[in-house]
Amino acid sequence: MEHPKGILVAIGGGEDKEDSKIILERVIELSGKEKPVVQVITTASNISDEVAGDYRSAFRDLGAVVKIADIQNREKASDQEILTDLKNCDIVYFSGGNQLKLTTILGGTGFLKVLKERYLKEKNFIIAGTSAGAAAMSSTMIVSGSSQDALIKGELQLNNGLDFINTLFIDTHFTQRGRFGRLIQTIAANPSVLGVGLGEDTAIIIYNNEMEVVGSGLVAIVDGITIKYSDLIDITDGSPITIEGLTLHVLSEGKRFDIEKRKLLMSVEEKQTR
Repeated sequence: MEHPKGILVAIGGGEDKEDSKIILERVIELSGKEKPVVQVITTASNISDEVAGDYRSAFRDLGAVVKIADIQNREKASDQEILTDLKNCDIVYFSGGNQLKLTTILGGTGFLKVLKERYLKEKNFIIAGTSAGAAAMSSTMIVSGSSQDALIKGELQLNNGLDFINTLFIDTHFTQRGRFGRLIQTIAANPSVLGVGLGEDTAIIIYNNEMEVVGSGLVAIVDGITIKYSDLIDITDGSPITIEGLTLHVLSEGKRFDIEKRKLLMSVEEKQTR
């Protein structure tokens, strides 16, 4: 299967926008341009003006040209100025907020069609998203589910995502909000798909079926293909789940992971020290 030629950058939320800007700077570098054009999509947010101002300032500090697309209804997703900006930008950046707003407003629109076509066909075209903007990237996304009840059957709500990638589930604010249980139940129901939990100020760069970790926190990867036993289909809603055989990987900055082979990719130096 041919991989998309573009690059995904999924961010766990809380990325530094004022000081080092490590993740945002890396997004700019990935474009390969000195002055890339960034289209910031504030659809997910309920305070879009404030969010737009923060990203306008942060990306301009890094030398980018910034276009804001505040698409708050489906009609706006067909706005010709917004579509023209989409066709000519180098980076599309989804802000945080509510991932269900993203799919409800953008699903099936011309905007999403153009975005997917560019991601599939254009080398160095970047789709980045933080918090809700990252959670909505996968084919199926986590919509809601409290951390304390996440290992109780029926307490997790899933929905179709924006479908940029179908081999991962992505959860955000992972370590800060204790969302291990959400990812585990999701993977128990879909063992062939990897679950990726992103800490705040932490991102994965996905290209050519590999992911690289950037930022100050950790990335947890839950692999359900090794599950030996689960009673998820046998128990009733409201009952706790039993699972045997989940595999957990934890990655820090600079580490790379092969999504297809489901294993850590070691550098020459790392292999020599093992």
